[in-house]
Amino acid sequence: MTIDLLPGRGVRLPAPLPELPFGLGEDAVRRLLAPHTALLRGGVESPFVCGATWTLAFSLPGVGVLLYAGRAGDGRFSDVGVTRDPRDERPACPVGLHGVDVFGWPAHEVVEALRAAGLPVPDPEGGTLHHDTLRLSRNTPNARPLATGCKPRREPPFTFGSVSLGAAPPPPR
Repeated sequence: MTIDLLPGRGVRLPAPLPELPFGLGEDAVRRLLAPHTALLRGGVESPFVCGATWTLAFSLPGVGVLLYAGRAGDGRFSDVGVTRDPRDERPACPVGLHGVDVFGWPAHEVVEALRAAGLPVPDPEGGTLHHDTLRLSRNTPNARPLATGCKPRREPPFTFGSVSLGAAPPPPR
């Protein structure tokens, strides 16, 4: 049960859910998801996202998924976001990109594996990695207070907890 992010193509949801290619309209995405609403905890919602023409959100085990149209303003599915949900007690759905579970390993190992898969990603700066239309952000677990007067000598390893992938940007006019 893996969510596969498909650069330039869209997202493949875990079977029996459908693959959703970038470029679909909202009605088409809703039609593809409709037969599977029993698998989507809480159903499909339409939250507000600034700059988006439409948005659809649903939960899968351990993650929230957000689909939206916002890049070209043409109302077509253009972006997908997946975020870890620490409140969900179910084992989390892996989120794959080029065969790498982006939430399942420390961030530096994810970066190394993506590079080995041929993706020239930069090092994450400040816990965030940007590459083309891909964005990976640090997991933000409940912060543990530091002992008074103690400063860590180096930043501890972290995992990614949010990923978004967009369709290729529209060509310049």
